[in-house]
Amino acid sequence: MLIAGQLLTAQEWKLITLKADGAEASYAVTNVQQIVFENDLMTVELKSGNNIAGISRVSFDLGFPEADYSKLKLNEVNGYSASGDTDKFYELINIGDVEIPLAGVTIEYDGASDTGAGFPPVGGGQGVTWMGCVSQTIAPGGFFVIQDRNSSQVIDINTCATKMKTGLTAARNLIITLKDPSGNIIDQCKRAQDTDEYTLTNKSYSRIPDGTGPFYFTEATPNATNGVSTAGLTLVPQSAGTDVKSPKAEPAIFVFPNPVKNYLTVSGAAKNAKINVLESNGTLLQTVISKDKSTDIDVSSLQQGMYLLQIGNQVVKFIKQ
Repeated sequence: MLIAGQLLTAQEWKLITLKADGAEASYAVTNVQQIVFENDLMTVELKSGNNIAGISRVSFDLGFPEADYSKLKLNEVNGYSASGDTDKFYELINIGDVEIPLAGVTIEYDGASDTGAGFPPVGGGQGVTWMGCVSQTIAPGGFFVIQDRNSSQVIDINTCATKMKTGLTAARNLIITLKDPSGNIIDQCKRAQDTDEYTLTNKSYSRIPDGTGPFYFTEATPNATNGVSTAGLTLVPQSAGTDVKSPKAEPAIFVFPNPVKNYLTVSGAAKNAKINVLESNGTLLQTVISKDKSTDIDVSSLQQGMYLLQIGNQVVKFIKQ
């Protein structure tokens, strides 16, 4: 029940549509600052500074999908900066079609050594280097960048940090872990120890394609797409440790979109290779012969759930929506 003087934030109500005197207007939740009820009338305050006042009738649409944190991904990690930590950053991407609130989302950095006030340590020398706050969101297909360092900031759900707490390096083993508000691991970026084969420590680690592909050494592109072409790029070694094998020995296989509704694109398989589509228990459903560069597989008839693709000795998981 709404009462006079009640203050509602857009985040709480997820405002979609207003109806007033027969007219209807829609506002994205990210553009609404707050809604004020007073003397039986409503005022909508927009973040642009404009107010819509004197509304006597209103309806709220609360039936949109909940946020799917499996669609929140690490898209780029840049641990190189020519001037301290200024240019270092983490970039998140929302590969889903629903806005994701970042409150309680955390990034853990295994090189973190700070255990001071406001820095909750994690086992194995890891630590939380950033936590999303109550007003931070990421739009469908959008990016969110945490750049530069603030070693004194408090890691707190009400502290809207846009910088990392600990430094980030490109020159040694690291594991970057992204977790949802419940502490479940959403995604990881593993950078292996440098060897003579991998000396590109002044590069960023970028997912190609964005949000779904493996990490490649690239130039830094914060808040921008990484594109789809991997021509001339080198894969970032993903096995933590010094015994890194060349990815050239077994081409990287990746699939997109993932989750998928109709057609799944498989890239990286050798021409004429067998692509086996399996149930999660290993039951073979179909076999497709790969084409040059990429292969599209019709998965529209599959039931919702997790499935496997087997190409040679490699197995890749995908989700059918």
